[in-house]
Amino acid sequence: MTAVRRRWLRVAALLILAVLLVAFGRHGGWRAAATAARGADVGLLVLALVVNQISLALKAVRWWVFLRPLGVLSLWLVVRATFAGASLNNLVVAQGGEGARVLLVARATGVSSARVAAALALERVLDAMSYLVLLVSAAWMMDLPEMLLRWRTAASVALAVVVVALMMLSRRSASQVPRRGLGTTVKAYAQRFTSSASDIATPGRLVVGLLLSLGAWALQVATYHTVALAAHLPISLSGTIAAFLAVGISFLIRATPGNVGVFQMIYAMTARGFGIAESPAVATALLIQTIQVLPTIAIGTLMSHGLIGRAPDE
Repeated sequence: MTAVRRRWLRVAALLILAVLLVAFGRHGGWRAAATAARGADVGLLVLALVVNQISLALKAVRWWVFLRPLGVLSLWLVVRATFAGASLNNLVVAQGGEGARVLLVARATGVSSARVAAALALERVLDAMSYLVLLVSAAWMMDLPEMLLRWRTAASVALAVVVVALMMLSRRSASQVPRRGLGTTVKAYAQRFTSSASDIATPGRLVVGLLLSLGAWALQVATYHTVALAAHLPISLSGTIAAFLAVGISFLIRATPGNVGVFQMIYAMTARGFGIAESPAVATALLIQTIQVLPTIAIGTLMSHGLIGRAPDE
């Protein structure tokens, strides 16, 4: 790709980003969040912001653990791509940021996008596994709302299935992946994807990845609860965990950019089960999203500069 084409690609990307930012701002209840923030503890809000960004950084390190054996040695590159992808995820309805970060890393390193996507798939599986660990643990040990308790058995079974599947994958070498019938580009891509997943999913990497995942999720819970404390919302840690788990389900399908609206509704519904009035719960949910979304968009946009259109080893 020539320098001129790369320059125009970056300009187009910036224009698209600007349009997405305008659309996102129109759907956000940022005035209500600002009103709620006036009486909040600023120090705790800053702490929540930092904790949230550390959580995202841990996710980047987790992805890098799986990318490193593929030849992606730059942790900083992976961090930048992860923040850029998270920024885009907050601006679009679908999980477009996930595909974007695969392309950014593949383009910058020359590693096949199928192999980069395989590493991403593994870390996303660990994300789901961490959520299930938290859900199952909380459901058996804490007093949660009925809407979460009813998923206790199903979540336990799903967790067991994921654990068994990962154990089987870690014991399967890349040479065991069938290579017959690779007559098309799609089949060849799929083979590269599966063989890469089998090759990098060693027990050691899976354990490290899971620990990083659990740490990232714990920091997310800490972000929620710190914002609630800053907003003087009288919710217990159990209530925060319940709201976090309920909101987490809603992020499987993003109905709006950043899940604005859906996030507040589910958070308020869950908090109501712990005796919290709807109005302060909605205000707190808006603050949580403000802390999580706006700084991530800003940091991700800055970090994406120079990645778009970048050639390998540029």
